[in-house]
Amino acid sequence: MSSVDEFLSDLNPAQREAVEAVEGPLLIIAGAGSGKTRAITYRIAYMMGFCGIQPWNILAVTFTNKAAGEMRRRVVELIGGTDPGPSLQVSTFHSACARLLRREAYKLGLSSSFTICDESDQSAIVKDCMRTLELEPDDIHPNMVLNLIGQAKMRLLGPEDYAQSAESKHEKLAADIFTLYQKRLRENDAVDFDDLLGYVVKLFDDSPETLQEYQQRFRYVLVDEYQDTNFVQYRLVEALAREHRNLCVVGDEDQSIYSWRGAEIANLLDFQKHFPEAKVIRLEQNYRSTQAILEAANAVIGNNSERLGKTLWTAREGGAKPVVMVADSGHDEAQRVVERALWHNANGARFRDMAVFYRANALSRPFEDQLRLCKVPYRVVGGLRFYDRMEVKDLLAYLHVIENPGNSIHLLRVINRPKRGLGEKAVATLQQTADRLGVSCYKAIEAGAKEGLLTGAAAAKMKAFREMVEAWRGQRKARATIRDLLASVLKDTGYVESLGDPKDFEVVARRENIDELATAIAEYEESNPASELGDFLEMISLRSPVDDMGEEDALSLMTLHCAKGLEFKVVFIVAVEEPIFPNAQAIDARGNFEEERRLFYVGVTRAQEHLYLSRAESRFRFGQTMYNKVSKFLLEIPPELVERDAAAMPPLGGVGRGREDWFADTSRPRFGERRKIERGSVFDRAKARGPRSAFAQGQRVRHAVLGEGTVDDIMSAAGGRTLLVIRFDDGEKRALDERRSNLKVI
Repeated sequence: MSSVDEFLSDLNPAQREAVEAVEGPLLIIAGAGSGKTRAITYRIAYMMGFCGIQPWNILAVTFTNKAAGEMRRRVVELIGGTDPGPSLQVSTFHSACARLLRREAYKLGLSSSFTICDESDQSAIVKDCMRTLELEPDDIHPNMVLNLIGQAKMRLLGPEDYAQSAESKHEKLAADIFTLYQKRLRENDAVDFDDLLGYVVKLFDDSPETLQEYQQRFRYVLVDEYQDTNFVQYRLVEALAREHRNLCVVGDEDQSIYSWRGAEIANLLDFQKHFPEAKVIRLEQNYRSTQAILEAANAVIGNNSERLGKTLWTAREGGAKPVVMVADSGHDEAQRVVERALWHNANGARFRDMAVFYRANALSRPFEDQLRLCKVPYRVVGGLRFYDRMEVKDLLAYLHVIENPGNSIHLLRVINRPKRGLGEKAVATLQQTADRLGVSCYKAIEAGAKEGLLTGAAAAKMKAFREMVEAWRGQRKARATIRDLLASVLKDTGYVESLGDPKDFEVVARRENIDELATAIAEYEESNPASELGDFLEMISLRSPVDDMGEEDALSLMTLHCAKGLEFKVVFIVAVEEPIFPNAQAIDARGNFEEERRLFYVGVTRAQEHLYLSRAESRFRFGQTMYNKVSKFLLEIPPELVERDAAAMPPLGGVGRGREDWFADTSRPRFGERRKIERGSVFDRAKARGPRSAFAQGQRVRHAVLGEGTVDDIMSAAGGRTLLVIRFDDGEKRALDERRSNLKVI
């Protein structure tokens, strides 16, 4: 390796200081786009290459597999291309804890092949518990139960502790379900995401010798995105660093946006209280965005009070100012955004370098409609993920049963998929038999038959299913590849054939997903030749939405929460209106207006070159047309820091109201009110007349390509065009310009 000066020559002074401060606690306040990943990776490589620190003495944790993978890749490059393998642990909190628990599972009464339940598994268990307790969704919604259980576990409360603290009716019901939920997990040799962390903290609390062992191993702990840590994560990190005090945390209080899932900004703000001897270094030079974008971001975030203090700057002077777009309606907003995206694409930008951010998932629909209409490739990040699709989850469930047949959650999912003549009654009898005998459903198939509790045709079919699983488990013991196991499952079950007509469009799509799963397994095995089936299943269970972003040239649609950690050349933040953004419900629930402002700041600082801030004069939501106020966040940006998109400004809206004073927005009705057509403006007269069209609402029409459908709505659009919103028989809504749509009345 080169000399220290040569090695660190690409770092700015603050980054270099952060790299070289190896011993003792260190707080790195890293602004958005300030090169924190560079500082972290150089620090790890410096510790190994110049300080003589062994890779197994370093633990680096972050929040997504994608970020962890990128860190490891960069470290390997910096140390000369030789990967130290598992001895260097760069991973997410959950992956690090899962790995530790596999090794120490017996101390907690788990097997080393325990199953990690994903969100859909958790939901299924909660619903099963509610049925057992004879509770209905009207009593308490399963999602609320999962949320309350998750909050309890993040406070390290078990079922008994939570029951004692429960006050409201919903909390008391959740406490009853929590008790049975945890019992079901134990019965199935399973844990959920929160258990991964909570069990490790419990292990450290109950077993000082185990804690000491890991303190000696992980003598240097580095935590990325520290502002996003919750109470359990703080306890875990503090325990590991308690003896050696070599804890480096990297964070930005201005990007703390996850309080709704337990993140505590105080962990970062109070770091110097917990570690009084800590050194503090600020990374303020931004390498991502133009100065024009940063000035707008600084202007907004400067209004927050919960700050450690910093000001982002960049050597990239100038740049295009953020553009404010105001559309007539939500549909018009989507059209303008897509038109801008097409313009940037025509001028050299790839679609994959563009993103649309919104405050809530429900806002994506008009943009998806418009993107499909204009044939723009797109992906919805955080929507239905590949590994959540029915056929993929079915096949993964089979692999889970092969790995851990004691997990009844996955077994019950596939015991009658494809159909084997086992009805709901037979499956319920199996579950009851397992409960009666105190064993898993897998063991109950054999034990129940011996005890005479499972008889007849159903028992024979269950036995045949069990024999299939045993055969697959025999293959696994004989070191069959995961690809071979999947092939055997498909062949022995006839799963593909059970999907139906191979010419049916949906069946074709499902078959393609199965082929893609086989490809994913092949790629995993090629990249991880020493990995076992359990490693693959664990990797799938711990994936985040961002991890599933592919490399295809597609525009990204996502919530602002999903945008964290990403960057794009062109960013559109849409529906910047109250009460959408800032979000009134979030503020009511948590009383934290500043977090909403931080969320806006995160969105703005994802933009590298072009930023669009968009709102609509009217928006159809909750069954009525809303006229929302301009967001306070837009008002906090000085007018001289933004450009007003003249093409996107609404027509003049009455006496004394022009294009230049739209920020004031004082003439708009309040949220939820319908505006009366009485001002006589060009805009209002057009609304009163309605768009001209040769079609009528409710009319049946046929499109030459898209088939038959019903006209749902007729709208005016920019340039005097008319848009038809049509619900085609395939279930999709599409907005079509009648002059180009080749439509005919049926």
